Amino acid sequence: MIPVLTAEKMQRVDAFTIGQLGLPGAVLMEGAGRSVVDSLRRFPASAACRAPVVLCGPGNNGGDGFVVARWLLASCAPLWPKVFLTGKLDQLAGDAALMASAAINFGVEVFELAEDNLRPLADALDESDLVIDSLLGSGASGAPRGLIASIVAEVSGRSLPVVAVDSPTGVEMDSGAVPGCSLAARLTVTFGCEKPGHRFYPGRECCGEVIRTDIGFPQRAIDEAGCDLFVCESEDVCGLLPPRRDFSNKGDYGKVLVIGGSTGLTGAPVMSSLAAMSSGAGMVTAAVPESLNQVFETRLTEVMTLPLPDDGRGNFSGRAVQVAARFIADGMDVVALGPGIGRNGRTVEFIRKLAPCIEVPVVLDADGLNAFAGEARALSSFAGPLVLTPHPGEMARILDVPLGDVVAAPLEAARRLASQSGAVVLLKGPPTVVCSDGQPAVISPTGCSAMAKAGSGDVLTGTLAALIAQGMEPFEAAYCGAYIHGLAGELAAEAFGEYGLMATGLSDALPEAIRTVLGEG
Repeated sequence: MIPVLTAEKMQRVDAFTIGQLGLPGAVLMEGAGRSVVDSLRRFPASAACRAPVVLCGPGNNGGDGFVVARWLLASCAPLWPKVFLTGKLDQLAGDAALMASAAINFGVEVFELAEDNLRPLADALDESDLVIDSLLGSGASGAPRGLIASIVAEVSGRSLPVVAVDSPTGVEMDSGAVPGCSLAARLTVTFGCEKPGHRFYPGRECCGEVIRTDIGFPQRAIDEAGCDLFVCESEDVCGLLPPRRDFSNKGDYGKVLVIGGSTGLTGAPVMSSLAAMSSGAGMVTAAVPESLNQVFETRLTEVMTLPLPDDGRGNFSGRAVQVAARFIADGMDVVALGPGIGRNGRTVEFIRKLAPCIEVPVVLDADGLNAFAGEARALSSFAGPLVLTPHPGEMARILDVPLGDVVAAPLEAARRLASQSGAVVLLKGPPTVVCSDGQPAVISPTGCSAMAKAGSGDVLTGTLAALIAQGMEPFEAAYCGAYIHGLAGELAAEAFGEYGLMATGLSDALPEAIRTVLGEG
């Protein structure tokens, strides 16, 4: 997995590498600047590299920029790079001062900028085709102001490609927030570990393509920093997928019960059920309102149905609790509860009464989640392991907080709900993040805008249920299922386009996504 560190934890990595392991800071800075130049060679927008403008702040991030400028000298001649410093050369200290001196000795031109005179910068930008943003480090917070804000405005008024050194100016890298103006990059080169702002929006959008480079931080230093957030990769998912044995039968791959459906919402449990089958579950049963059973019998051929008592209008009745509980106890391995179930008062009562009767894992989604609006701690009433799959709106209702709070700090919201409920929490993205109290959180990097369609969440619910049914632990099933689900969206979008993909196409792409993860695609 890819570690994601806050600025404070990254400082610990720096300090341990330099202080405890004896690798000089100047060596790390040299490696950082050199890695940016190496990354530029793979970046088409910088191919011409005509008179690049390098923007440097007075700290270590600016020191990286001086290294970039020095290494660009040879590849950009005879139009040399120019460095514009937001401070005074004689006020630089430490490794940044060392690298500035070296750059000047090698022939790099350095201009000290003042807010009342940006004319030299404007003239240089008119002659350039590339800007290197090395103004602020990943620990910067708040909106750019003063000279920095003026520089952002000057650069943003042109269509020049910007390459950010570690972090784009204006993005709070600990959260991904953009509290004011920002310098949007087409490429961001980061060192050793990613930061939250490389993954969470709106900051993610300012980063462009992100390249993570190795500049010498040992794994020991990262471990010492105490990483509690990771990005899962294909190999992580591949290593956890349940094996398929030649000598096996449908009973070896789990039994899934999908409980849901109501008048006007029959499609949701259908999609969850089919997704569970497409993700490897051995047997799937859809427990549906008995007055709507014929609809499901017609639409589901590979999936069995279990008619549950209802009120005659497509809403589960209180009598359905005992029937469902008995069926689950007779051999179900996992329950997917909520797709299309509706918000009728009797339905909410059915969900709340059924919860303590289910001792197997439950994937709770859609209106199954809304049944606990404002009562996150009541989710502990489920007798077995629980996976919650809210989108931001559902998360806000459960936690009883404004939607904007969840959107602004999704990781914090997911961790809070995991702590209050004792459940595994999968907060749908972008990006999707998975939390469980006491464990590091995991970001799923897959998915695309084509998945922003009704029904995509129902497909995810079925995918998670299938993986749990096949023996995966709920936390691992959550982030692996999110990865597969997002990859299926990417693959299906290639066929149907960003506009035309529907949830059924997403479900149909699940087998190809799994084959791709396993290296069979």
